[in-house]
Formats: sequence, C-alpha cells, structure tokens
Amino acid sequence: MTTSELAINGGPKVRELPFPSQNTYGAEETNAVARVVKGGRLSWYRGNWGPGFYGGPEIQGLEEAWCSRFNVNYAICCNSATSGLFIALGALDICLGSSVIVTPYSMTCSATMPLAWGAEAIFADVEKDCFCLEYEFVKRLLEYIRPRPKAIVAVSLFGQPFDPRLREFGIPIIEDAAQALGSIVMRNGRGVHAGNLGDIGVYSFNYGKHLTCGEGGMIVTNDDDLAMKCRLLMNHSESVLNDMSDLSDSITRALPPMSFGPGFNLRMTEIQAAIIREQLKKFPLLLAQRLRNAAYLNERLGTIPAITPVPVREGCSHTYYALPYLWDSNRAEGLHRDKFIAAVKAELAPRQDRDGEGIQIACGYTKPIYRMPIFNKDLALHNVESLWKNRLFLTLYHAPTSTLEDTEDVAKAFHKVWDHRKELK
Repeated sequence: MTTSELAINGGPKVRELPFPSQNTYGAEETNAVARVVKGGRLSWYRGNWGPGFYGGPEIQGLEEAWCSRFNVNYAICCNSATSGLFIALGALDICLGSSVIVTPYSMTCSATMPLAWGAEAIFADVEKDCFCLEYEFVKRLLEYIRPRPKAIVAVSLFGQPFDPRLREFGIPIIEDAAQALGSIVMRNGRGVHAGNLGDIGVYSFNYGKHLTCGEGGMIVTNDDDLAMKCRLLMNHSESVLNDMSDLSDSITRALPPMSFGPGFNLRMTEIQAAIIREQLKKFPLLLAQRLRNAAYLNERLGTIPAITPVPVREGCSHTYYALPYLWDSNRAEGLHRDKFIAAVKAELAPRQDRDGEGIQIACGYTKPIYRMPIFNKDLALHNVESLWKNRLFLTLYHAPTSTLEDTEDVAKAFHKVWDHRKELK
C-alpha cells in the first residue's frame, strides 16, 4: 500500500490551525462608536439645502482627513462603492442612449452600473499580466464605436493602477479604486494616488478591503462641479435644488444645471465615518503588513517554475488587495492550474472569522461579467478567458493580520504540492 504525502490524497496537512482573524478593528473603533452613540445623533444629514446637507461632524471630519491624506480636493462619503459608481456615472450625465466602456473582470457593479442609468456597457479585454483594461483593445474599440462612449470605468484591479494611457482618449474616466487604496502612479515627478487617476474615483470600505467599516464608500474628485453633482445625487438633489432655487443668482450660478434629475439617499452614517476615521490612522501600519506579506510570498512562490508573480506597472506601486499569480501548465508537465490549486487548498485551514468561505485561494478570480445572465454575451475576449480558465489564481492569506509565520505555512503548502505533483497525475 502506497502512503500519500498530499492531504488531498489522505496525507497530513501543512496546517490544521485556523489562520488569524482578518479583523483590523479594536479599542479605537469601539471608542469611536461609543462616542457617536453617546452623542445621540447617528446621522446629521438632511435632504434639503442647509448645513445638514453636508452631514455631521464624523462625516465632515472623515472627508477632510481623506482629502489631506490622499491629496484630493473633494471627498464625498457614501454608503458603498457600488453607490459611488452609480453616483459618479450620474454626475457625468450618463443616460439612455449613452455607452460606457467597462471591464469584464471585476466585481459585477463595475460593469452593471451604466445599466442603472439606461446606458449600454461595452466590454473591452484586459491586460494579460496586469488585468486592467487593455489600452490597445480600447483604442481599437474607439475606432468604430459611434456615438463616442461618454465614459470609461477603469478598474485598478487587485491594487494595480490602471494604464494611465487611457487618459489619452479624452473620455471622462471613473476609476474604480475599491481594491487599490494607497497605490501610487508617478505623474510629472510626483505621486498620484489611485482613485485620483481619472475624473472621479471610488473606494470601498466593504469587509476585507484595506479599510473597513463593514459597508461604505468614498467618492473623490478635483472638479468643483462634479463634486457638487455627486453630493446632490447622494442626498436628495430634487429637494435640495428646490431650496436652492429660492437663493440669489450669485449662488445658483455656481451650481449644476437646475434641470438636474432626482437624487437618492445613499448616505453614510456617523458610526461608519467614525470607524473609518480610526482605520485611516492605522492605514500605514496595515498597508506595511500587507506589502511585507505579499513580498514574502512573491519571493517564495516565485521559485516554483510554473508560478509567476505578477509584474507591477512601471512607475506605479501596488497595494495587493488580492495577491495574484500566473500559472503555466507547460512548465508543470501539463498539470492544470485547478488540480494543483485544489491540492494546495487541501493543505491549509481557513481564517477564524471567514471559515464559512473556505480556503482563501481561488482560481480565475471571477467569471467574465459578459457571460453572466444579466448580459449573456458570447464575446470570448481572449485575455480574460485565458486568465479565467487556465492562468490566474490568487490568495488573500497575505492580508493583515497574517504574520510571516502564517505566510510561510502558505508557501510550504505550495512547495509541498509542487514537490509531490506526480501524485496528481
């Protein structure tokens, strides 16, 4: 009887002990929540023109801190990044008959939000190694799309900033920076933060992101008019503009057109803002932990011939919301990525607070969005199809609060399976 070395075949695991919780909040956030609750006002927003239009002290304090930290003129809190994308599209006057270029490789909202405004989503392929919208593909698309698209939703995926050449087309860009907080692009000798690379940027505070309050989002822009339009769409524009219509001409001339459509209630609470204010103070430490762990795993996994750590775009930094790798089955004697990764996952344990989600390693990221029932398009874009089916895998085990010892166990699992890969034939 042959004894198996691999856990997937009945051998011992590399790690039985659950990995530490990914929660990054503690006494500071608890005290901040208590401060808000004791103050007796969980929201100061009012859906009319006046001081309450801008929210309460926690909202305004967070927006001011965000502008200072990320060197942007305007920061507008909202209740999710999905809402932020919806608001940004509305601020750019996306409407029925418009078209928007989107990625097939992201969370679905990056491509579905144009539909909420009655616009058409036009899919472009992604880069084979950086996974953001491919510049050359977009360039070819624009040669025949008429009328010209009114916007591009460029996702800075996994923490990799999108190709800055997309700005050359002169089309307004909404940057989905939900996964790229803290990433930087060098522009004219200075660093520009992801989120500030287009006309409007959007961040996420969903669970697992670089900063979290459970749910929540932030919109940023340097444009005065776009900032006001975003605020109006986020907070009952129809009521606010009605109040403004009674004001003097000198005030209303500085506002968006008074025919601006209905607004919504997509506001953040004071509790959420208070939590993110505390999280923002921790951001340098949390990012340093993430980058340390990512560098360690890149070094260790990069010695496996069939695995390639992804490159960082020239002139950019990467903040690794997810840690992606490319698999080459030709260098693994034909062993498919999925079979290899299934064996690696069998060697490891889940995180303490995410045990219901299984092992934090995934093949292919997500099905191309155009294949989903909401679109059901038979596009078969080459790069994204290859990444999804064969080439890409990623892990979240590098995120805080993993230690180097934790990441070493992940590396050991990969090396163990590689060393005994003949068992998988």
